[in-house]
Amino acid sequence: MDLQTVLLIILGILTVNLVVVGVYVVLVLRDFRETIKKATEVLDDVGQMTGVAAGPVTTLAGIFAGVTESVKAIKSISGLMDKGKGK
Repeated sequence: MDLQTVLLIILGILTVNLVVVGVYVVLVLRDFRETIKKATEVLDDVGQMTGVAAGPVTTLAGIFAGVTESVKAIKSISGLMDKGKGK
């Protein structure tokens, strides 16, 4: 077998190998794109859920802050009344 025949066989094998690898890369990139789309949908759903949950949590925090301020006001008024009775 002469050198040109060996080089043609090697060139053919490399060509087939590159075509197979190229097809595989295209398939992997297509799967990756689908995975990214699904991840985006999941993140959108999580964003909606946190938005829905944030409203009641904010309301509860506001109620708690109001109760806390009311207790402080009552203690202040009680302190002033006690000082007034002491005179």
